[in-house]
Amino acid sequence: MNTLALAAFTTASEENSFSLAAEKLHLTQPGISKRIVSLEDQLGCRLFDRIGRRIQLTEAGKTFLPHAYKMLQDAQSGLNAVRNLSHTIDGFLSIATTQHIGLHHLAQPVKRYIIEYEEVAFNLDFLTSKQAYADVLQGKLELAVITEPTQMDEQLRFIPLWTEKLKFVCAKDHHLASLNSISLKDLSSVQGILPDASSFTRRVIDDIFEQANLSIIPRAASNYLEAIKMLVTAGLGWSVLPDSLIDDNLKILDLDNSPLKRQIGCLIHQDRTESNAASAFIKLLQSYD
Repeated sequence: MNTLALAAFTTASEENSFSLAAEKLHLTQPGISKRIVSLEDQLGCRLFDRIGRRIQLTEAGKTFLPHAYKMLQDAQSGLNAVRNLSHTIDGFLSIATTQHIGLHHLAQPVKRYIIEYEEVAFNLDFLTSKQAYADVLQGKLELAVITEPTQMDEQLRFIPLWTEKLKFVCAKDHHLASLNSISLKDLSSVQGILPDASSFTRRVIDDIFEQANLSIIPRAASNYLEAIKMLVTAGLGWSVLPDSLIDDNLKILDLDNSPLKRQIGCLIHQDRTESNAASAFIKLLQSYD
């Protein structure tokens, strides 16, 4: 099957729009429509229902979508395998990371990479760790730099890079800050400002409380650690934040439990041939402490 038609189909399904898919792929809308119609003709069924300006996958489209991603992944793996024979570092590298990791860990490595490997067309998207995980699994991304998943599909591999210490914190004028000693039980009775329930970091926090047979009272949740820090600084509750975000406006709460930490690293698909561009990026990241 034509990989250009497959790319048009998968992108349209992600964007729920032919016009947005055309913009993302730098094509005209008629060009996108033509590729999808050719795919529908080849399959003998409609892949999208067109309702005014809206589109949605038909049952056939939903069934075909994971196979389309797999075919695109296999095609890219074949291309990578051939390109790798030349040992040149070029082509296209699409990765994803979270806003926090991008801001606090990747600025210098990415700058160095695009200078050293200017022949690589480098693309970086900011996603949640959960979404980046799903995109690597589906073959949409070659790699992601994220928090280590608490559970991982056997098709994926995680390459550890850095360990981040996590600290319980509150505002300096919060009543928790005045306690001489504090425990998880104390925190379980006070509202917390935490990462979203689906995030890998939140699962690390939840596990600590579950092991102590305690629960958390969430006041608010966010996928953005910087937003959580702002709410905690405003005195709305306690939270758990990486060392790199803690400043003089926050009080570290010393608990009698083992230190919390999370591992940050590269997530890749084991069935995908790693491109020279991706290998060079991973090697560069490993050179940073």
